[in-house]
Amino acid sequence: MSEKKTKKAGRPIARTAVGCVLMAGTLAAMAVANAMIPPNMNAINGFFGDAGTTEIKLPKTYNEGLNLNYNEADYTADEMKTLEQALNEEIVEEGTVLLKNDGNLMPFAAGTSFSFFGKSSVKLMGNNWYDLMAQMGIPADPGLRLDSAFTEEGFQVNETLWKFYDSGNGSGYGLGSGSLNYGDGEDFSINECPLEVLESEAGLLESAEGTVPVFVWSRKVGEGRDMPRSMYNHADNPEDQAKSYLEPDSTELEILQYLNDNFDEVVLLVNASAAMELGWTEQFPSIKSIVYIPSVGNYGLNGLADVFSGAANPSGKTVDTFAADASSAPAAQNYGDYQYVDENGEMTKYNYVNYQEGIYVGYRYYETRYEDVVLEQGNAGDYDYASEVIYPLGYGLSYTSFEQSNFRTSWEGDICTVTVDVKNTGDTVGKDVVQVYAQAPYTDYDKENNVEKSSVVLVGFGKTGELAPGASETVAVTFDKEQLASYDYKGAKTYILDEGDYYIAAGTDAHDALNNILAAKGMTAADGMTAAGNADMTAIWSNDALDTTTYAVNEKTGVEVTNLFDFADSGCTYLSRSDWQGTWPEHDGEVSTQVSTWGNEINGDDGVSYTYTKAISAEELAKLDSFDSLNPEDADALTDTPVYGADNDLRLIDMRGLDYEDSAWDALLDELNPEDYQTLITASGYGTAAIDSVGKPFALDQDAATGLTGGGTGVNYCGTLVLAQTWNQELAEYYGEIIGNQALIGGCVGWYAPAMNIHRLPYSGRNNEYYSEDGFLSGVIAAATSRGAASKGMYTFIKHFALNDQENHRGDREGNFGVCTWSNEQAIREIYLKPFQMCVQNDAITLNYLEEDGNGGYQNTSREYPPVTAVMTAFNRLGYTWTGGCYPLITELLRSEWGFDGFVITDNANTGSPTYMNAEQMIEAGGDGALTTTEYAVWEFDKDSAADYHYGREAVHHILYTVANSKLMNGLMPGARFVTPLTVAEKIVIAVNAVGVVLLLLLAWFIFRGFRRWRRNQVRVE
Repeated sequence: MSEKKTKKAGRPIARTAVGCVLMAGTLAAMAVANAMIPPNMNAINGFFGDAGTTEIKLPKTYNEGLNLNYNEADYTADEMKTLEQALNEEIVEEGTVLLKNDGNLMPFAAGTSFSFFGKSSVKLMGNNWYDLMAQMGIPADPGLRLDSAFTEEGFQVNETLWKFYDSGNGSGYGLGSGSLNYGDGEDFSINECPLEVLESEAGLLESAEGTVPVFVWSRKVGEGRDMPRSMYNHADNPEDQAKSYLEPDSTELEILQYLNDNFDEVVLLVNASAAMELGWTEQFPSIKSIVYIPSVGNYGLNGLADVFSGAANPSGKTVDTFAADASSAPAAQNYGDYQYVDENGEMTKYNYVNYQEGIYVGYRYYETRYEDVVLEQGNAGDYDYASEVIYPLGYGLSYTSFEQSNFRTSWEGDICTVTVDVKNTGDTVGKDVVQVYAQAPYTDYDKENNVEKSSVVLVGFGKTGELAPGASETVAVTFDKEQLASYDYKGAKTYILDEGDYYIAAGTDAHDALNNILAAKGMTAADGMTAAGNADMTAIWSNDALDTTTYAVNEKTGVEVTNLFDFADSGCTYLSRSDWQGTWPEHDGEVSTQVSTWGNEINGDDGVSYTYTKAISAEELAKLDSFDSLNPEDADALTDTPVYGADNDLRLIDMRGLDYEDSAWDALLDELNPEDYQTLITASGYGTAAIDSVGKPFALDQDAATGLTGGGTGVNYCGTLVLAQTWNQELAEYYGEIIGNQALIGGCVGWYAPAMNIHRLPYSGRNNEYYSEDGFLSGVIAAATSRGAASKGMYTFIKHFALNDQENHRGDREGNFGVCTWSNEQAIREIYLKPFQMCVQNDAITLNYLEEDGNGGYQNTSREYPPVTAVMTAFNRLGYTWTGGCYPLITELLRSEWGFDGFVITDNANTGSPTYMNAEQMIEAGGDGALTTTEYAVWEFDKDSAADYHYGREAVHHILYTVANSKLMNGLMPGARFVTPLTVAEKIVIAVNAVGVVLLLLLAWFIFRGFRRWRRNQVRVE
């Protein structure tokens, strides 16, 4: 055969090979699209802003006089852009805390030139969420950085230094990303650009001469990992390895020393979502001002620039105690990396944490022990408050000065009203906060029954409007006598009101209020007080006898209040103010030989950070391996007869406005089919599916605490922590209303927020999403926010229910199975459950709906409705029981005692569902839906099982009740019918498949033509 003939013979083979490769690639692309997109449709639709739409056919009973927009937006999309920017700037301005301002260095005049030191200056964030948004193509702070924000404010910025960090030889430095992939790993390296590098750059340090140096001190947080208690795994020298992430390392200190030695006035800008350790600043007298702003969000840097210029007067107050050493807190003795070993000493897959500190979290510890030192009681030891606490809860400076006076209390029934006159005695417009604290007597009964009492507990607060110099305002703060009660988990096993005197005090912060109480008790600085108090800012309410009955019943539901969580009590010795030193917490475990990769403090004699371990019996280990919900009901004894597919001519819109117990719900639920149960219970992640059998449209549910990630307008706010630092309830409610308006514009229905776990310690990786170390303050801000969003028809999933106060080992990654959390009932109720209860039992909102008019038609009407109808449970366990499958928590407390009928969803169960977040356990406990997709739904609803039907029917009832009374029903009315057009995700699948089929046909023709042409050539040759 000639060479030419050989080439022709090879052509069909090459053509076939190429065609087959392309066909395989096309088939692979189709397979990937069909495998990955359907299980993640809700998330994909949310990303593209497709909340799902419906085409509605209204019945003949409709008339133009009916308003079917049950929830209406207050603004247009264009108006929202301006409002959202202004709101975030306002939150930043009111939420920035001025911690120090010696010599009134701040604010600065226009034209002032700033030199921003520190690599973090070019990326002022505060948490990993913004990095994730950037990776998704959503700008974290559109067109705005410190340099541009300050320039626009009329300042000058040292461009030489800025460019060095931004694009020059300093650009390769900077903080590690913190938590990696939601906790699969961690990188908390600090990696600040060393002073020697700055010195080696010709003219760089000289460029800062004549400017005001601002050192930007940042730290990262991130979901899935907590800040390390030691830098053993993230630093390269023993000195820095022994430090925690809350301290400056040697490189940062070297730069700070340079600034201190070469400048008279330095500003420290603290950009971290934690109460950082700041005692070290005393060694740098040139640091005149300290500004604390955890994160800024979109356009928030404008607000920060306003604070520097004085266009805005900061009025933020701390929401946590800033301790000199965070590890001095009793909670720090049990936090981080603790692991069970079996009876043979082998590591199990389970982790634990023991809240031995009881109620003494944050200021409740620092202030209470301080009082006991002053009063010389409780074996308080040589505790020195002044060296322990740098800034107390509620602390914050202003550019002006205020005088609070004329303290008065009045009682009307069980409601106490405290009024305080606030006067601006300075020369700058500003706002102030009136903080009201209470102290309950610590009696012999309490000591005998282990009822602990904090010296001060926040019971209320109010913020002034803007006060001009010389202007005054009377601020009224109310609280309920019930807030004076304490939980007695050993004696009465309910809330009690002790006999004795109850002090009520106002103060500029928690410590100031306590000093006022001590002054009322006759104490002075000579007794060891840090400052003289003002007894005139206090009042006393007296109780004649121990009361164990008044608060033994929930006022709103009439249900008995008694112990529910004895199973979560480890039986340890809890910290008691009756004997501080004798009951001080110890590490609940022994130092092992396993190096901790979860940031434990250095605890080995060899300078290494190890995991703590303790043994667990085989019997207790079996409890961890089980799926026991602690439901006392015998599932095998249930005799419910399943009913599916009934033709009752009802749709979900018919249920709007009906009571949860209304009999019409039974008729609607009978219409469901088994597939509906399976879908709603096991695949409710990021939205609940359209259910045709009852006319339920698709409902889009989205994260996050900083703003809607989908189904909104795309704006990200500065965060929950900054909002809490405003101490402004009205602003928090307005924030919720704006989120609700975003949802009305973008289509989101459910919001995975607010999040209200407690800042048990500053180390938590999600403190940026949570409000405070104080449960009451958390509850006030969260309740206001959720109420605002609910007023626009959203259901807010308040989360994470409950005691999910650390990220380490929480349970959502490979090898994690839900950390076992141990505590006593008093701490659980008074601190960790308090904000959830405040949200659930908040005052009602107005629900709009239609009712029959008696003439065959309908009319608009309204009724009261709960502001919170959705709860997200947590990854962690209470004792050995997963919170999302815990009957005492969900059914006995949330549903029975608190009267909650809404939607209870799990936290993200994509990893946990196949391992420990069991859907059957969930519905047995009173939960409803798994935040997962069909891909991860390992449990299958058994349509013939009486138990599955019994618990499943309640679950879908909760879900449908919540959705029926949401904004999703806008445009619908009884008798209406609708069709749901294809979503973006569905269109993508169809498009991929259509294009794929066309490509396959073209490639087949391509191969066929090659063989056909070759065959013709062969015939000619022959």
